[in-house]
Amino acid sequence: MMELLWYSYAFSGRGEHETSLLEPVPPGETLYLTKKPPDTTRITPAFLRDSDTYLIAMLRDPRAVVASRHRNRPDVYFASFQRWRAYATAIKRLGGHPRFAVIRFESLVTAPDAVQADIETWLPFLSRSRAFTEYPEGAAVPPLAEASLNGARPFDASRLDGWRTHLPRIKGQLEAHPDLTESLIEFGYEADDAWTALLEGVAPYRQTYKETPPSPLRRWETNLRYRLKTRRYLRSRSLR
Repeated sequence: MMELLWYSYAFSGRGEHETSLLEPVPPGETLYLTKKPPDTTRITPAFLRDSDTYLIAMLRDPRAVVASRHRNRPDVYFASFQRWRAYATAIKRLGGHPRFAVIRFESLVTAPDAVQADIETWLPFLSRSRAFTEYPEGAAVPPLAEASLNGARPFDASRLDGWRTHLPRIKGQLEAHPDLTESLIEFGYEADDAWTALLEGVAPYRQTYKETPPSPLRRWETNLRYRLKTRRYLRSRSLR
């Protein structure tokens, strides 16, 4: 989404790859674009108090999220359902806020023109230069972002069911997090639990990489760091 926005609209500047909302905006920027997924659970206080900030949250089928791999580490999965759950919970809390929008990855891939029109209705100050559907023709994607995206690729709806080729991973996550099925129903990805028939006879795959929750000390340290960053951010915004 960040690359599509940068590709299609006139922003004055951007973070190269993943830059926290709470980092100072460089001087002279008038419409600045950033993203940092881990911010999702911790930026609500800053967002609610900064009327110049607009947020887009991307929502995707959790089965596809937990089946995601990076080409630099093809031997491991990069996200667990517990992370998806934490992000989804934070997204629900901000639902309905006029400066907050939720866009489903599935809608973006299958109906990019409609999604782009919705964004422009919501953010009328954007100045369009290109259509989403033209991406990635002529796109200048920063190296770090290109690596994270596994390359700049056109829209491909066939990838939406790619999680079906990772059933051992899905089985392992379902056994570790039985509420996965409830979340699929709640967010409209499934009508019931009939889909779990796909997992019959499948041996679960489990890994420890990025699956272990942080220690209480690590959580405390992270919470404190974000509180301090939030204070600095709001102070800098009020001074400007």
